[in-house]
Amino acid sequence: MRKPLERFKQELDHQGKLQGRESVLIAFDHLLDLLDEHVEMHRLEIGARSINGEKSKGEVETAIREESDFFRSAVNTVIERTIADLIHRGDKEWKKFYERVE
Repeated sequence: MRKPLERFKQELDHQGKLQGRESVLIAFDHLLDLLDEHVEMHRLEIGARSINGEKSKGEVETAIREESDFFRSAVNTVIERTIADLIHRGDKEWKKFYERVE
């Protein structure tokens, strides 16, 4: 499991709110694995094309990289907000990010 997810796991455990939620962290880890696989597959595809003498367009590669970075950032934001909602569950002063976090 990635370091940030381990940190969230420890924080949830410390707050006594981890029980029954380990699968959420595992699902987030799997989602991040899928993102990594997608980026790696694209990198290998570009490498194979390069070996065949095909040139990639810089603008397209930049757009793909920016889109991947945006999606990774969005996933990390969702993870952080979900974990924050779980940690603050029951806190009447906390303004939830997501209403469906139980």
